[in-house]
Formats: sequence, C-alpha cells, structure tokens
Amino acid sequence: MKGSVAVVKLLGAVCVLLLVQGQSLLAQEGASTQPTKTIVGDLLDVDRDFYIVRGERGEIQIEATYKTEITEEFGYGDRIKALVLMNNKALKIERAGPDDVSGVTENLPVTAQAPAGPEGAKGEAPAPQAQPLQPVSKTIVADLLDVDRDFYIVRGERGEIQIEATGKTEITEEFGYGDRIKALVLMNNKALKIERAGPDDVSGVTENLPVAAQAPEAQQGGKGQAPTALAQPKQPEFKTIVADLLDVDRDFYIVRGERGEIQIEATGKTEITEEFGYGDRIKAKVLKNNKALKIERAGPDDVPGVYTE
Repeated sequence: MKGSVAVVKLLGAVCVLLLVQGQSLLAQEGASTQPTKTIVGDLLDVDRDFYIVRGERGEIQIEATYKTEITEEFGYGDRIKALVLMNNKALKIERAGPDDVSGVTENLPVTAQAPAGPEGAKGEAPAPQAQPLQPVSKTIVADLLDVDRDFYIVRGERGEIQIEATGKTEITEEFGYGDRIKALVLMNNKALKIERAGPDDVSGVTENLPVAAQAPEAQQGGKGQAPTALAQPKQPEFKTIVADLLDVDRDFYIVRGERGEIQIEATGKTEITEEFGYGDRIKAKVLKNNKALKIERAGPDDVPGVYTE
C-alpha cells in the first residue's frame, strides 16, 4: 500500500515538472516572436535607466532593464545601436558601426518554415525564403527651418530632420526659412533632389521600395502592347497616435511620443470625448495630414507610438 502511494506521488511530481518546463518553452517561443525595432542614433544623455538619443526624427527614450545586454559604458555623443521591443524596452545596446544608418527600423518577426524534410526534395538543399524588399530611398515633405552649409534642416510631423545636399544633389531653386520643400533622399538622408513641395504633397516621411523586376512578357505587355505598370503598394489612409499631451494651442494638440513632438489638428468634424490638459495620455485617429477624426483618452494597454492603418 505504501509503495503504491509513493509511486503516485512520484508520478505527480514528474507531471508538475513537465508542465513547468512546457510553460517555460512556450514563454520563450512567444518572446522570440515579439516584434522589435532597431534604433541607431547619437546619445544625448543617460538618465538612470533611460538612454536618450537623437536620430533623424527627434529624441527617443530607450529603457534599459535588468535583462538588457549593454556591451560597454556610453556617454554623450556616442553613436549607439539598440535592439528594442515596440515599447522601447531594450534587449541590447551596443556601439553603432560605420555602416549603421541613423533612424528607426522595424524588424519583422521570424516566421516558422513548413517542414519539407531536412534536405528538401530529392536530397536538394532547402530553398531560401524570399526576403521582403527593403526601402532604398525616402521622400521627405516638410517646412524648412534653416540652411546650414550643406544641410537643409526641416521640421515635419515628427521633429527636425537634417537633409544633406551633396555635389550630386539636384536643387531646383534657392530655398529659405518657411519654404515647404520635397526631398528625395537615400536612407542616410543624403539628398538626390530637393524641390518645392506641391499643394497635393502631404507632409511627412515616406519610404520608397525598389521597383521589382518584371518578366519579359510583362515588360513588353504581350503582342506589341505597352508595358504593364507595376502595381503600387496601397498607402495607409489613417494613423493612430498615442502620446502624452504637451500643450493645446487653439485647434492644435501638441503631443510628444517616442519620436518627438507631433501637432494634431482638431477640426469642426473632430470627435473629442473630453477636455484634455498637460500630461494626459491621449489616443488620436488622424488622416495622413494629421487632421484628427477622433481624440480620446488612451487606455492602459495603448502603447505610445504612431501606427498606420
């Protein structure tokens, strides 16, 4: 009898151990698939657990936790590279390399591959997965604040941006303070062309993907027809902004999120759920030009940032 009780207790302990290990594995698997960002920028300050950097779109606060891997001690002016979660909690902080371009890049989670055998069909090596196209240039539309030698300093919806003109930059005319310009730039903000923005150009930064190669049939259009135009990716129509309120200036709600100040314009059609003041965390659904459709109080699960829809 006593032997049977001992066996039952032993089996119970084994089951509990297996359950704990399974939960741990599931948690690790879930953490590995969380979306992340890579932030490259110049370090402005280290305030306790926060690394405050300034990249191409304004100041960003990166929070270091006890799990953060920090390769060395950093100080003002150091150019760092941080791998962070979407709430800016850092997984790793290291010194940026010469090929690391300043800015914020969202990293796609690794997707699991379908098992097709260890060596693919008929002993062949597994075919590599197609990689998503990376942007090769950006279009920046913003108001000009200053021209400092070769740098055109503009302020758009997310803070100041420095656009560098080189000997190869096409500049259509001479620009000055207050002019609204449109610049086609490389990912490191070196300009290919700077021109005056048109009335239909929406302020902001748009990443441009490379033109995909077409098959010969598509290029010729088939039987002498004109080449078929490539389908353009659908541009987001709305954005959701979650940020802390700094000021309300007439019709403008000025907030500061993770990438700098943003001006949200309230119109006669904007739905405003209540009166807000300094320090309130708000959630605004806006058009591409930052005209608000709705402004409401952010919930406890709303993470600061700008999200396209």
